[in-house]
Amino acid sequence: MNLRKAKKADLKAVISWIPDELTCKRWAGPKVRFPLNIENLSEDIAFSDNNAYCLKSKQSIVAFGQLLVKENGYLHLARIIVDPSKRAMGYGRRLCEELIKVAGRQGYHKLSLNVYWDNSIALKLYENLGFRENAEKSSEEYCHMVKP
Repeated sequence: MNLRKAKKADLKAVISWIPDELTCKRWAGPKVRFPLNIENLSEDIAFSDNNAYCLKSKQSIVAFGQLLVKENGYLHLARIIVDPSKRAMGYGRRLCEELIKVAGRQGYHKLSLNVYWDNSIALKLYENLGFRENAEKSSEEYCHMVKP
């Protein structure tokens, strides 16, 4: 298993993991157009080979995520997704651990992310990785978490 910079063509696999508009909104936010296509998705998520990463196992992509520069020196883990057929196998943890390492190599030691309150599996994962809620930026819908 290895992390590598994503290529635009990798978005084809990511798109195949998102079956409907609600899943798309929960993964990528309300500004991403649905139905998905590579060109629109690339534009809507500000995809670049400097902010998007894929976790590969053998020959297939099993997870995708982005690192986005935010205010106050934070690097934001965004659009974390694991191939639905590969969930509960540790790939989400591995992806996040690798993204945290990339952030450190880039000089970022303060990280943030958002996760829906009803996504208990992801909440537990992020807590186990050292993220804690920032109640000031959380909402009824999602938890804003930071790793100082």
